[in-house]
Amino acid sequence: MLLSIGGVHIASFSVFLILAWLVWSFLFWKMLRSQAVDEERIFDLTFYATLAALAGGRAGYVLTHPDQFTGDWLATVALWVAPGLSLYGSLVAGLLVLVYLARRYTIRLGHVLDALAFAFPAALAVGEVGALLDGSTVGLATRLPWAVSLVGIVGKRHPTPVYELLFLVVVLVVLSLLARRAEKMKWAYGVLGIWFFLFFSTVMFALEFFKESTVYWRLRANQWVLVAIFAETLGAFYVRGGGREALRPVIARIRERISSGIGALYGRISKRRTGNHTTTP
Repeated sequence: MLLSIGGVHIASFSVFLILAWLVWSFLFWKMLRSQAVDEERIFDLTFYATLAALAGGRAGYVLTHPDQFTGDWLATVALWVAPGLSLYGSLVAGLLVLVYLARRYTIRLGHVLDALAFAFPAALAVGEVGALLDGSTVGLATRLPWAVSLVGIVGKRHPTPVYELLFLVVVLVVLSLLARRAEKMKWAYGVLGIWFFLFFSTVMFALEFFKESTVYWRLRANQWVLVAIFAETLGAFYVRGGGREALRPVIARIRERISSGIGALYGRISKRRTGNHTTTP
């Protein structure tokens, strides 16, 4: 708890969540304005994506923590009574709305993805600080020297928000370098966003193993979402990110080898049959 005045309690995570949204909305606006997207359209994208993220985040949290709402389903919409949001529920819902609005407003989806590639990890990095201070993310028990103690949790735990924060800082540095390369090599719009989501879904999937959460069919709920994000992004990379052009010669060589192999096998079979017919008893 960051501050308590009488009956008013302000959680550190709530403060950093607001700061994270401010960072996201500013960088998202700045990146889209650099691509000459209309101010009014940027506001619409930001506003409706925020509403969708809140609804999706709450829905994801309720679905993965049903025991907290047994007998009091009205609390599912009362964040002040039973706080809790799902990061990946927010991400998926926000992405779906952004994709829909980009098509409706005839804004290049590539511009939106490239803007997210910088705005989302920067905002998430701010949110990770709040998660660490609030203890909202519980890591597995460990004896490592950098383990942390959380209020109400037995034993020392992996500081998973720190792991994710360090990863996000690395992502921002790498994206800055890739942005220079993209400008120099004239990459298609959206490729930066595609690379971000490939990198993000892969590493965050691995970091989920350090968290204490419920396992569904050998994976955690967040990992299933990350698998879906990775699969969709891989498809986008194949279509938009040059994967089709890169794989085309490889596929052509595979087909050529298969065809030559089948031809050679057919030739051997034909030769053997011919030899059998010309042999006199």
